[in-house]
Amino acid sequence: MNKKLIPLSALLLGLHATATSCKKAPDPSPALTKPGKTFVASVDQAVTREPMSWTHRVVEAGNYQVGMAWVEVKAGNEVEVSITAGGKLAKSLVARPGPAPQRFETRLEDLAAGDEITITATPKDASYRLGYQVAFGTPTFPGAQVFHVKDFGATGDGVTDDFAAIRRATVAALENGCGIVRFDGSKTYRAIGKSDFNEEPLFELKGAKDLKVEGNGATIVLHPPDALALIDGAENIQIDGFKIDYQPKPYYQGAIKKIDVAAMTLDVKVPERYPVPEIGKNEFRSPFFGRSFIPDAPGARSGHGENIYVEEVTRLKNDRHLRIHLRKTALGSDTPNAKLLPRIRKMVEQGATEFVVPHVKYGHRGYGTRITDSARVTLSNLHYYCVPHFWLPITHNTGPITLSNVDLKTPHPETELFVSWRDGLHIKNGRWGILIEDGDWDGASSYDDSFAIYSRAQKMVAVDGKKMTITPTFLSKEFFLWQAGDWASVWSPGQEKLRGMARVVGVQGKTGNQTFHVTLESMPAGAAKGDIVLHEESLNRGSVIRNCSTSNIGTENSSTRFRCVDVRFENNRFEDFHFWFHAGKNGPRPRDIVLKNNRVSDKRRGGIVFQQGLNCDLQDNQLNGVSLEFFKSENMHLAGNRWTGMKAEQPRVIARKGSTLQLTGDKQGSDPDSGKWIQHDNTSKVIRK
Repeated sequence: MNKKLIPLSALLLGLHATATSCKKAPDPSPALTKPGKTFVASVDQAVTREPMSWTHRVVEAGNYQVGMAWVEVKAGNEVEVSITAGGKLAKSLVARPGPAPQRFETRLEDLAAGDEITITATPKDASYRLGYQVAFGTPTFPGAQVFHVKDFGATGDGVTDDFAAIRRATVAALENGCGIVRFDGSKTYRAIGKSDFNEEPLFELKGAKDLKVEGNGATIVLHPPDALALIDGAENIQIDGFKIDYQPKPYYQGAIKKIDVAAMTLDVKVPERYPVPEIGKNEFRSPFFGRSFIPDAPGARSGHGENIYVEEVTRLKNDRHLRIHLRKTALGSDTPNAKLLPRIRKMVEQGATEFVVPHVKYGHRGYGTRITDSARVTLSNLHYYCVPHFWLPITHNTGPITLSNVDLKTPHPETELFVSWRDGLHIKNGRWGILIEDGDWDGASSYDDSFAIYSRAQKMVAVDGKKMTITPTFLSKEFFLWQAGDWASVWSPGQEKLRGMARVVGVQGKTGNQTFHVTLESMPAGAAKGDIVLHEESLNRGSVIRNCSTSNIGTENSSTRFRCVDVRFENNRFEDFHFWFHAGKNGPRPRDIVLKNNRVSDKRRGGIVFQQGLNCDLQDNQLNGVSLEFFKSENMHLAGNRWTGMKAEQPRVIARKGSTLQLTGDKQGSDPDSGKWIQHDNTSKVIRK
């Protein structure tokens, strides 16, 4: 699929509009012989005072999303917007005049063919305009031909290199126009390809369309730094039903026998369950660290540790008795001047028992799977045992993406402390919200954030009438994200105040430097050099994480950082998990976040932290050893949350630096001892109902 988006300037097929009511939709289409459209409807309603209604009849059964969805009240009183699907109300809202449009991104799940999606706008003495798109998120493959990998030479004996055979089967399925690549679920497929340092995806799906890969429970054994898949500019793709492992492993573990602080060395003995480790120096520039392990209790597989950067590995008495030579600083990392001597002393003082060592050649290289610039992609029933670096980056998605029952867990929690050297789910700049459901992760064995959902902010360099010159606050510019018709918001430098929002008219990205120019319909009043500018359409709006879990196995707690907008966490069980919602120096304020009916424990840091949160809901969560902490956060709603496992003096709720909270529910509102567990400074306000 190319990167051009469906424009918000026309009504597309399958959508019917009148000024006051819906026309009768046509009869359902006959059974499809090929996959239908991903983007099934688009509306960009000009300013009107009339009630409007649009109806779309579902052609293919499955899950739909309403995205890029907004209503702006230009003048007058208010406008009520409602969405019904399959005869049921899915969402309703009331929009009023203000500095920003109101958004109504919505998920419409399990619709049947013939169901109707109806969006209605009813003004009350108001003029308004409205826009949205409807996208189909479920991959479908009617009329697909099946291509068995065995017919292309794949043996599945766990020894023979099946890389080329699997590639041939995939190419044949793609060339067919709509194809299914099928594996024998009882077999193990070794996929080596080139055994070098170049990353090769087993399924290279650049510009691919209408492909399903059926693993049926088969095992894929990759050679690091190779990836299972690269899905780039693709549409209507599903990869289902695999167990994924690596050989050689990107790590090994050793029992610590001696720590020489002065010499900056660490002696370990490597168990027989690992191949004989390779020795030598790491020859590439990427940060190269191992992890210390300090168990919570003797024999425990949960604990804590730190990144310890490795210079060289040498042998001592035999092949399994090794000396790890450590660096004095974290050279190559984001904090290259960090001194490592205190971390090594801490290992001695706190009784570190094991060290997780990167493979001297293949540790910290490659990815598990990547999805970029794609739409209508589902990964399902995948179980990764480990990955050599990052696990699953998803960037710039242009349509719905779903991860269903996609796990990152070691098969041997009784011994292993590793699943990945860096982030797990790394989700960035999505135009459509991602659905992550039923995933299970050994987050404490992933040595960075378990998952991160974020977008980059821009900084205003200059203002000239309706044109602004902006530059990224971090890394390179991504002007290609900005499209005519998108919304941009302008904030004061610390994002304390929203100056206003306006739609994009044009973008000039090729300036020869890190700046680019964006022309708006109108420049928000007060916009000035130094302000923060956000691209409102790539904030991962409408993402949902539900029915997922993390374990506490590993050398730290699971963690996550969110620089995002309109994300829901529902019915998750996160063990030893630290939430951090913040804008930082390069992201948006966390707005419209919902945490509902989750069970969260956090023994190490003990907090769910919101910094500059805005209009967020925390409802019916069970919190074990976890305080809710708010800093510079406004209009935060808490209802029905329950606490267990709190330390004697640990507050349940903390409000600082001008935060405003509303607490509702028996435990949070009417408890006579509530003052003992709510702490707030004189600049913050807590309202109990």
